[in-house]
Amino acid sequence: MVSTKGIQYTGMAVAVTLLGCLTAKADIVSTIQGAKSGTTVQCSGTYTVGVRITVPSGVTVKGPATFKFTQGASADGFYVPSGNSSVTLQSLTVQGANHGIMIYGSNCKVTSCNATLNYNSGIEFIGSSAKNDVASSCKSYYNADSSGGNADGFACKQGTSTGNQFLNCTAHDNSDDGWDLEKSTQPVTISGCQSYNEGYYNGKTGNGNGFKLGISGDNVAHSLLSSTAYNNTKGD
Repeated sequence: MVSTKGIQYTGMAVAVTLLGCLTAKADIVSTIQGAKSGTTVQCSGTYTVGVRITVPSGVTVKGPATFKFTQGASADGFYVPSGNSSVTLQSLTVQGANHGIMIYGSNCKVTSCNATLNYNSGIEFIGSSAKNDVASSCKSYYNADSSGGNADGFACKQGTSTGNQFLNCTAHDNSDDGWDLEKSTQPVTISGCQSYNEGYYNGKTGNGNGFKLGISGDNVAHSLLSSTAYNNTKGD
């Protein structure tokens, strides 16, 4: 067991660069945040992290690996700011943060990731710079906020731009909705997805929509294709 700057990791304690790949060292936060565009940070095992991880443009973080964030509702887990782009997060399990994965940037891919036991939405695209972002083959479940009315499985909201997609993803047992597209200003594609048991988790109760495609005043032609929702409004 190696411990450095409040970060723990069971496994290798060195960083090795080989053909554009960087094997994660003990200080996983510095490894990822210091990576250059075009680099793949290869992770394995379980990491306990007490701060948000900001992923630089063009960097891939690839597991399989579990990231246990300890900051709770005070900070997100993996974060891509609006000025960053072309980030890939692959085969990661993210838990214990505010939003597990929060993307303001563009052209990002979230593939085969699990977001669970977070204090707000598991995987979220947000803001006007969020465009051409794709979540595929991901699962988001057991996420709950203090009021119950905010933690969705997946979200694409608050002014998101064009080209955002969710493909073959599953949401279940989140305190609010499976998907929330509130105030997304451009069409979002949801294809091959399922949402069930939404609206209640761990004593917290929310709206319980399988797929919320907007709120009053929204007028966007989203695409919901080959997807299913059942046993929702669980909190009623």
